[in-house]
Amino acid sequence: MKLGWRIGVNFQIHLHKRDRELLIRIREALGGAGYIFDSSERCLYRVDSLLGLTNSIIPHFDKYPLLTKKRADYELFKQVVQMMNNKEHLTEEGFKRVLSIKASMRNGLTDALAETFPNIIPVANPVVETPSPQSIDPNWIVGFTEGEGCFMIHVQKHSTSKLGKAVKLNFQITQHEKDKELLNIIILYLNCGTLKTNNLCKVLTVTKFEDVYSIIIPFFQRYPLQGVKRLNFIDFINAAELIKVKAHLTTEGLDKILLLKSGMNSGRNYSSHSD
Repeated sequence: MKLGWRIGVNFQIHLHKRDRELLIRIREALGGAGYIFDSSERCLYRVDSLLGLTNSIIPHFDKYPLLTKKRADYELFKQVVQMMNNKEHLTEEGFKRVLSIKASMRNGLTDALAETFPNIIPVANPVVETPSPQSIDPNWIVGFTEGEGCFMIHVQKHSTSKLGKAVKLNFQITQHEKDKELLNIIILYLNCGTLKTNNLCKVLTVTKFEDVYSIIIPFFQRYPLQGVKRLNFIDFINAAELIKVKAHLTTEGLDKILLLKSGMNSGRNYSSHSD
C-alpha cells in the first residue's frame, strides 16, 4: 500500500562542539551504532537505522530507564520501532496507528500531517511514575547534571562586607515544571537544596556553603563528570577551598575567585583544553 508518506525514526543527542569527545564515548558505549555530524558550533549523534535502534538504543534505555517525563515519549517511540520491525507501518491501519502515536509525543503531528489526516486521535500517554530516592543511580544524576546542571560563582555587592562584596557558590539543575517532582526526589537523595521557580521552569538550587562543600563537591568527586563541565566543577572546587579558609575576605583571595568566575561557563575558552 502506498500513501505517499514515509515513516522514519531516529534517536539523537545534540551537544556543543566542545563536548564532541563525549559524543564519541557515548557512541562507543552503544556499540558504535549511528554517526556523528558536525556543524560550526554543534555536534549531533544520530541513530536512524532500525538495526541500530533495535539492537543498541532500545536495549540501553530498557536497562537504564529515563526518569523524566521524556520516558513517555521513549515508550511510544519503542512501539513504533517494534511496528516497523514487523512491517505493520506499511498497512493503512498501521500507518494511522503510527500517526496516533506521534500525535501524543512532544512535537506532535506536523501541520501538513494534521491537515492531511484530520481524524487522527492521539493514543493515551504511558504513565511515568516518579522514582523513589532509593532507586536513583548516582551515575544518572551525573549524566543529568552534564545536560541540565550548572556550577556557578556569584559575587554580589554587600554593604556590610569589608570588601563590599559577598561570594556565594551555586549548584543548580533546571527542568520544565512538569518534572518538578523529579527535582524534589533529587533533593531528597542529596539531602540538600531547595526548589525555585523561574518562568515555566523549576530550578533545584544548592547555595548553602556547608551543603556545597560537604555534599555536592564530594558527590561529584566520587562520581566524576565526563564532559567539559568537569572543568567548571574544578574551578568551583578551587573557589570553595578559598572560601573555606576565608580567603574570599581578603583582596588577594577575592581577586582569585573573580578570576575563576571569569573563566567559567560562558567565559571559558574551551579550545585551550584538549584533555
